[in-house]
Amino acid sequence: MASMKPSLLNTLLSRGSLTARRQSMRGGYFAKAAIVCLVIVGAAGYYYFGMAKKGPSLHGATFHEVTKGDFVHDVVEKGEVESARNVDVMSLVRSSREVNSFEILWVIEEGKQVEAGDVLVRLDSSALEEEAKLQRLDLSGSIAGLAKAQNELEAAQIAMTEYVDGLFVQELREIDAEITFAKETLRRAEEYYAYSSRLAAKGFVTSLQLEGDRFAVDKAKIELENATHKRGVLINQTKEKKIKELESAIGVATADLESAKERNSIEQKRLDFFLEQIKNCTITAPAAGQVVYANERGNREASEFIVEPGTSVRERQTIIRLPDYSAMQVHVLINESRVAMVQAGMRATISLDAFDDVKLEGTVTKVNEYPEPISRFGAQVKRYAAVVSIDGSPRQIKPGLTANVAIHVEKEDNATLIPVQAVLPYGDDYYCMVQVSPEEVEPRKVDLGSNNSRFVVVRNGVSPGDFVSLSPRDLVEQVEMPELPPEQLNSKGPQKGGAPGEGKPGRRGPQSPGEGDDSQADTKLVERPSRDISADVPPKGSDKRPEVTETSFTQETTIEKDPVRIAEDQPPQPAGGAQ
Repeated sequence: MASMKPSLLNTLLSRGSLTARRQSMRGGYFAKAAIVCLVIVGAAGYYYFGMAKKGPSLHGATFHEVTKGDFVHDVVEKGEVESARNVDVMSLVRSSREVNSFEILWVIEEGKQVEAGDVLVRLDSSALEEEAKLQRLDLSGSIAGLAKAQNELEAAQIAMTEYVDGLFVQELREIDAEITFAKETLRRAEEYYAYSSRLAAKGFVTSLQLEGDRFAVDKAKIELENATHKRGVLINQTKEKKIKELESAIGVATADLESAKERNSIEQKRLDFFLEQIKNCTITAPAAGQVVYANERGNREASEFIVEPGTSVRERQTIIRLPDYSAMQVHVLINESRVAMVQAGMRATISLDAFDDVKLEGTVTKVNEYPEPISRFGAQVKRYAAVVSIDGSPRQIKPGLTANVAIHVEKEDNATLIPVQAVLPYGDDYYCMVQVSPEEVEPRKVDLGSNNSRFVVVRNGVSPGDFVSLSPRDLVEQVEMPELPPEQLNSKGPQKGGAPGEGKPGRRGPQSPGEGDDSQADTKLVERPSRDISADVPPKGSDKRPEVTETSFTQETTIEKDPVRIAEDQPPQPAGGAQ
């Protein structure tokens, strides 16, 4: 037992020392982590405050150095590359009451080079073939009807000739024979009656016999009159009636024949129509070119159209395009707030999402006068279509590529530029807060020129090298602003002794450049980063100015270099001046 106690004690001591070493290691680890965190926070703070304090400052105010540069006003929109001269290959299969769409059975692969006459698409013609079979049966029936109508007309014509030249003559001759026989009978009856009368006078014939002979004469006269009358009825009435009946039959037969001919023609044309549509189901290339599918991405109002087997094709719907790569253009949709700035003939710079190193030059050739249709389910923003032709299209440019088009609306070389947020509207004029010493600013009236969403051209009032405040409204109360005339007291803008725009209703004062002007909301400035200005502004009264490298706002339009374009949703930042 005595020997075991020291060993137990040693074990406990060793475990305690191990635990202490572990705790010591953990404490060292946390200490190192805390030191690293402090270093990171310190570096971040140094970087942040160091960057924020570049250039002269006045109680935390941010200033920008006035510079000289090239002012560029661009309207930038996205568009899609297309060929200016497309050969559209469309479905010529016409719809009918039975069938109004046809499915694609086979289509040539996209991008393949084809020659004139090569098969591009085969459409399903089974429904048309069934219709053609039924139509052949209808055509056979119409041919039989046509033959029957022809025979009936010929029979009617024969009947007319038969009656006029045969039956009528025969009946007339029979009546003439009856008349001749009646005349002869009358002559004999009269002679016999005269003979009987002489015998009766001599007493050889009785009065009863004489009366019978006289009755025979009367009968012969009546028969002659009937025959004569019958002949007149035949010539003057029966003949005319029969001829009218026969002429009517001929007219009916003629009409039936014309109807049968028209019906047969219609049935034949209908059969020819189905045969032609079956032929049109095989679509060939009208000219040589490279195959491009005419896919259409739909929206909630119209289903999309993708060229592939099984897709239904409507009449006159374009399936394939054979573009002319020697004449390419970009189809652009311009927001209605900026369409008034764009005119045909303006130059444009085109960049492609597919080729970062390619920059193309173009010209606006067309701007539509009316907006594109608006989807009732989409944003109610009106856009106007414009066409920008590409100068000397490279071979790798293909239809369907997404393009960013910068239309050059305005440019001014070697202009004095300041950010738009540095301009303060005051009455009917504009002012800038210019720093004249580390602790003093003074308001200066400026004459402004053109502006975009980033910069404004200054004609007079400030000079390159001056530092202007980017928040002039915050310094209005610290400077002595000139008194405004009474007619400008109600103008919108900062005024000493009152909030901006207070007072009776009056005419509206000037706005800051780019403020409230939606027409310039998406304009872009071609800009190159310049060096940061960290030197303090010399005290007031000193002629010495800090050395400043002139900021360059030069537009690059060559293939080799890509200008830096400011995104439209990025807030304006100081460029080339003190922070």
